[in-house]
Amino acid sequence: MTGQGILPFNVPLKEVFDAVLVSENTFHMYLLSLAFALFMAVAFFIGQSKTYKSELISITPDIQTPRPAGQNQHGSARWLDPNKKDRAFDYVVIRKNNPFIQFSLRSGKEERRQIKKGNYWVEKTIMENKKTFKMGGLVLGKERQGLRNEKIYFIGEDVHGLIIGATRCGKGRTVILQTIGLLAMARESQIVSDPKGENYDYTAPFLRKCGIDVFALDFKDSLKSNHYNFLQSIIDAVETKNMSQAIDYVWDITGMLVGEPKGEKLWSNGEASIIASCIMIVVFENRDNPEYQNLTNVFYFIAEMCKAPKQGDEMMLAKYMKKLKVENPTHPALGLVAISDIAPSKTRGSFYTSALTTLRLFTNPLIYEMTRKSDFRPKDIGSRPTAVFMILPDGKTTYYSLAALFCTQVYSALSDFADKLGGRLPVRVNYELDEFGNFTKIPEFATQLSVGGGRGIRFNLLVQSLAQLDEKYGREIARIIRSNCETWIYLQAEDLETQKEVSERLGKYTTTSYSLSSSQQHYTSNSSQSVNLVGRELLTANEVSRIRRPYNLVTSRNDPGIMTSPDLGKWLFNDFYGLGSKEHNNKLRMIRSDARPTHQEHGIQLWGIWKRYQI
Repeated sequence: MTGQGILPFNVPLKEVFDAVLVSENTFHMYLLSLAFALFMAVAFFIGQSKTYKSELISITPDIQTPRPAGQNQHGSARWLDPNKKDRAFDYVVIRKNNPFIQFSLRSGKEERRQIKKGNYWVEKTIMENKKTFKMGGLVLGKERQGLRNEKIYFIGEDVHGLIIGATRCGKGRTVILQTIGLLAMARESQIVSDPKGENYDYTAPFLRKCGIDVFALDFKDSLKSNHYNFLQSIIDAVETKNMSQAIDYVWDITGMLVGEPKGEKLWSNGEASIIASCIMIVVFENRDNPEYQNLTNVFYFIAEMCKAPKQGDEMMLAKYMKKLKVENPTHPALGLVAISDIAPSKTRGSFYTSALTTLRLFTNPLIYEMTRKSDFRPKDIGSRPTAVFMILPDGKTTYYSLAALFCTQVYSALSDFADKLGGRLPVRVNYELDEFGNFTKIPEFATQLSVGGGRGIRFNLLVQSLAQLDEKYGREIARIIRSNCETWIYLQAEDLETQKEVSERLGKYTTTSYSLSSSQQHYTSNSSQSVNLVGRELLTANEVSRIRRPYNLVTSRNDPGIMTSPDLGKWLFNDFYGLGSKEHNNKLRMIRSDARPTHQEHGIQLWGIWKRYQI
């Protein structure tokens, strides 16, 4: 430093390095200093990089979340330990050395070969009429056991399930078709809603090999359908002279047809009274003419008997009722019509119009053909292994109301049957209701869920989103329905609210949160790090949205778990059913559908009682 300024700083680097190299001690000191400086730099870098990054655990290949920490201070939710799945869920092992499995594989292989040739082939042998497995249920996923066997996890308890899956997410090929096959091998009964008819086409031959009675209520191709008369339970009760039960069944079907009031109860009550009384008249008065005991005849009875009379004359229905009161004062229809009788005549006209509108589907000759008689009784489903497929057009919801009506009637009949047998059905019955969000609202459905399991009746409801339940049943009843479904399987949903509710259902767990702060002045800088315990969702809504096949999320009374349920093509069920490539399966469906017998269409047979009252 001089008065003229700072002297130039000139260090002769060559001389410095030469001095270091000359002395061995100096060189060693130099290397040690250099190594220490490098170590401190690396340690500083690692410390800075790790202090504010959490360790992650893998949930699926697409989802990683922070590792749990602490002692559950902010939440105790946790994932099901993969090693504890055997204790959490029921399971069966499909062993290829089992005689029935070998038979099914041989039969499926032969059918696949025949389909390739364009032939329809049916295995006429029923290998055995005993259960392959003690019980079946809603399939959750599978694991391979060795090279030959499959371990299938399922819900065997008397609980209901809710399966959430958006359109085209693979519900059928990852859950439904496997569940149908497992239930058949356990010889349990099932009622399956079947948009497009794929489930029936794929599984019906295998179910028959298992000794299951298989029926199809086909609303797509009615002339290939089995028959079911929606008045059958009422007819059976009247035949056994159990009139109180017959009246209960009349109100059950009427309540389902009319639905809940949308305005003043007067209008819906009046309509229900007309339909109920006319159902009872058609059934009771045709005990010797069963060809008239159907809802098509109920429609035409109302249409003809409730026509406006000529001026000064009396309506034909009024004349008929007066005659009944004289001839049979205790006729069961008289009490049913009382509600509409007290209404003014102008008001009653609206009752008749509404009743005809409600019954309009039964004027279709093809629906008449399906519903004019019955090939089975509802209680049969609970007394011997039976499968009923409700085949529905996937492009419109017109016939979902009839599917809902069928489900309700069967449930009522099975409940009464169970009560006579000590409270439980001999054969457990499983409802597999795909596209449940399209079903007409089922009255008192939450109650059915609450008490059905104890009777041996289980429901598995498949919806695209939880919003469908809210829209159909209202938020409060939909919440009760969801809470009655103990097991949820989440496949995929495009609805954010559904993703949020699934996230909330999983709960929160405790993990660490890192923070880094720093400050800098002219010549100094300070930094600090802190680690806090926080609560975090087991999966956020965004993470829930990233679940994709073959993984699904299962929540139950156990800790939630991620299960593996690949496409049907990777299951032995695919071989049992004789399935193959997409082109093969299309060909199989066409051949099996063409082989189904087609009924002759009968003309509508009408009672014609109104002709006696026409002037």
